[in-house]
Amino acid sequence: MKHRHAIKTKERKKFVSQINEFFPEINISPKSNIETAMIEDYAVFLVDGEVEFILKNDVFIPTIPFILKHNLTSNFVTVDEGAIRFIANGADVMIPGIVDADLNIKQGGPVWVKEEKHGKPLATGIALTSGEEMKNKNKGKAVETLHYVGDKLWKHISKSL
Repeated sequence: MKHRHAIKTKERKKFVSQINEFFPEINISPKSNIETAMIEDYAVFLVDGEVEFILKNDVFIPTIPFILKHNLTSNFVTVDEGAIRFIANGADVMIPGIVDADLNIKQGGPVWVKEEKHGKPLATGIALTSGEEMKNKNKGKAVETLHYVGDKLWKHISKSL
């Protein structure tokens, strides 16, 4: 982990505000110790010492361990069994593989991808289309995958657990 440091008050407010907007079930305390760092090619945010978010295009994307820890219920995309092996290798999520999506997903916002059978998270990324379009369209990309089970960030976080 490189360049680890605490964030400024202005950044903290932006961070907490965006997390509350996209994941209303999460309550990050304003007194939490929030830091930023670099892991491999990822700009990450740590909350109380744990890597919990990736920053990409001014969007905070939750890490898979964060999703597991907090049982997120919003901004999800559910994929069928046929899509799992592609996503597990870092592929973007294609609309034909989607069986369900949160209608509140906004284009450009954070999303997490889960498998249909057990509801376990596979990946996180940025929505390339709205949740409604994900459910109603028949073709195209739906999610730009940024973090998935088994990637460099996953391995780094797993070592520190």
